[in-house]
Amino acid sequence: MRKFGFSLLICSMAAMPYAALSQESASSPDEYVCALTGECPQEESAAQPDGTPRVSATRSFALSGPATEPARTTTRTRPRQAQTRPTRRRPPVATSQPGRVNVRVAFGTGSAALSAAAQAEVRAFAQALQRPQLSSMRFLIEGHTDSSGSRATNVSLSQRRAQAVADFLVRQGVAPTRLQVRGYGPDRPLPGRRATAPENRRVEAVRIS
Repeated sequence: MRKFGFSLLICSMAAMPYAALSQESASSPDEYVCALTGECPQEESAAQPDGTPRVSATRSFALSGPATEPARTTTRTRPRQAQTRPTRRRPPVATSQPGRVNVRVAFGTGSAALSAAAQAEVRAFAQALQRPQLSSMRFLIEGHTDSSGSRATNVSLSQRRAQAVADFLVRQGVAPTRLQVRGYGPDRPLPGRRATAPENRRVEAVRIS
């Protein structure tokens, strides 16, 4: 009974990164355009054109600007806030290689099925591919796996993962002639990650023309 409980605990811990990623919101098409072209939206200036501080639309205070009242001499002791656990940061769509992005889809062990969260992510990528900046580009859709299981099984699985993403892109209006598909199995783990890490179960898109 103890062995069964321990095995169940190990399996649940291994699934946590996959579950955490699948619950996060999808990337925006702008993130993909930015990563692939360098054309990134500029942050809004804290001041308006006339020099007055910009006021938040949701809060009634200025975000920046010169003080209009003298500083008060009295200080107030702020109540100590309860410490919260840091939130898990999602992997960025940009990679260390130009012209390559991580299409942020999470796969279960041995699966090539796209969850609802994965479909939302691929849909955002499809919208980016139809933007003027990317509409003439062709891409290689790469599938990858972790090192669990045999290499032959993983190569086949990685091909199916890449094909699942490519098929969904086509259903979203991306021309199939713009896409090529290839599976690399466990041969290309992410830098700095164990070969068995669940983050290696991924799909990346590489610009080829």
